[in-house]
Amino acid sequence: MALKSAKVAGIAVPATLPGGALTWLGKVSSGPAHGLASYMPGQPPTPTMTAEAWVCRQFLGVGGPGATSNEAARNLLDHGPGADSYNLYYWYYGTLAMYQHGGAPWTRWNNLVRDQVVRRQRLDGHRAGSWDPDDSDYGAKGGRIYCTALAALTLEVYYRFLRLYDEPEAEPALPVRRFTRSPARDPS
Repeated sequence: MALKSAKVAGIAVPATLPGGALTWLGKVSSGPAHGLASYMPGQPPTPTMTAEAWVCRQFLGVGGPGATSNEAARNLLDHGPGADSYNLYYWYYGTLAMYQHGGAPWTRWNNLVRDQVVRRQRLDGHRAGSWDPDDSDYGAKGGRIYCTALAALTLEVYYRFLRLYDEPEAEPALPVRRFTRSPARDPS
């Protein structure tokens, strides 16, 4: 994300950085289409690292439509958010990757993750509006603040990011309303 943000902002990025990141992603990739990923080379792939690696490829400009992305999407959906797992780090990166992917896989993922995240929000007492630490090592170390931040970020992915692989619409989807300011009223 930092490299993509720098590029969009016009900040010079040494040419070796994206290539180095892609080399690393190649070392941790596996699966028939290389859409799965592990934390370290030689380890088995995990859904969490698959989601994170896929997001990295997307923001580096090589994670768009194709066999690699389809393989990653299938893996994430096979290990989607459910009542028996609670890992907000995975859910955030999975949501970001699936949102960029779009289509039916995104709709299915979003329905699952949205319901699981909302269901886990505390509704009463001094913890109301927050999320309990999740089952991951990061949840145990980061606690309530970390998990609440990730839950909120997960729920607002589509408000914070544009899709990288969509063409912009030529016309707005809804009519644009123009509002004019009312003349100031004399308070007397």
